Amino acid sequence: MKHILVALALCALPAATFAQSAACQACDHVAPYFRGEGGFIATVAEGADEVVFVASCGNVTTTGEVTPGGATVAQLFTYRNGLACDGDGGSLEIAGVEDGGWYWITDARNSAVGSLVSMDVLDNDTADITDAGEGVTMTMRKGAVFLKEGRTGRVGILPNILPEPPAPESRKCGFNDRGPTGTDPAAGANAANARYTRRLSECVLGDGGTIVLATTTNTFTGATTMVEDKSTLTRPGGTGSTVVTVDLWGNHSGHFTTDAAGHALLGQPTVAMARGGRERRLTGVTYSAKLGSGPTEADFAGTALAGITMDTSTTANVVTFTIEADDDYCSDDNDHSATVSVTALMTDAASTAQVTPSRTRNSTSGAVGATSFSVVCP
Repeated sequence: MKHILVALALCALPAATFAQSAACQACDHVAPYFRGEGGFIATVAEGADEVVFVASCGNVTTTGEVTPGGATVAQLFTYRNGLACDGDGGSLEIAGVEDGGWYWITDARNSAVGSLVSMDVLDNDTADITDAGEGVTMTMRKGAVFLKEGRTGRVGILPNILPEPPAPESRKCGFNDRGPTGTDPAAGANAANARYTRRLSECVLGDGGTIVLATTTNTFTGATTMVEDKSTLTRPGGTGSTVVTVDLWGNHSGHFTTDAAGHALLGQPTVAMARGGRERRLTGVTYSAKLGSGPTEADFAGTALAGITMDTSTTANVVTFTIEADDDYCSDDNDHSATVSVTALMTDAASTAQVTPSRTRNSTSGAVGATSFSVVCP
């Protein structure tokens, strides 16, 4: 540890001038009450090569650097090393430590322990510490109160900064639902009787990301089931078939319909799985798909590959994959999986015209999202 001790004579520069030049611009933690002997211990901040402190006591200001020997750092303040403070109004500021550090002050008969306080919270509201009467003295400081009971000499450093309530969650841009009574669910966002209206102010815009949503129908319940990215499907046997439907939606980060006359639910992922909601999917979307990868990769181009047929003709902006039995992949002699990778594409015009912010797309390929699934043998 190295430190520089500077004492100002009455004929030298005034203390205020020196304090300004010795200020620790990087210091971000303080000991709220600093007097007498003691010390501090803290976790070294990530990336910090050294811990710097500035200790002031009356006209004397001491700056020092402590080179970390590991994850933590400690420093004593004693009369022997010249860092103790024998007067009121002392201050200790530190740079290069994480939250959670603490310090102690040794009084005549007892010691008190307190937390190093981040400067970020010093201006928070404070609590009025309950007065225990004449037998206990209370010394107010910014961030804490020093307490001392006269009869026993017991001391304590009591924090008085109130925790701030969490900030309310910001609303995402999207749509408002005014309820079904007396409204027309199919009306555009600018219609007087619209159930859903655009939310485009006092809200947070998203990042333009997308979800390529793949779903299938449960053979037993008839319910629509999501096919997660990189999940597996069991190939049906005999003459059975499984259909996977893929379409494109926003990614929950927040967007609104660009055209005031358009429907407020356009591309909103919250309605992607709802009955009747699929008609609000993003438009102008095309798809490409590949079977396998590397040397075995093949493009789907109108004919079945591995017993899987790709079809974009049934519904606009949607692609389906019909999976059937295939002896070359699943039979008494074969047990092979087949991986299908699907990419959704949009032109720049289609991406920009529909929603704000526009969908993030690859400028070269036009890709706006992708998903994949593997078909395995029963």
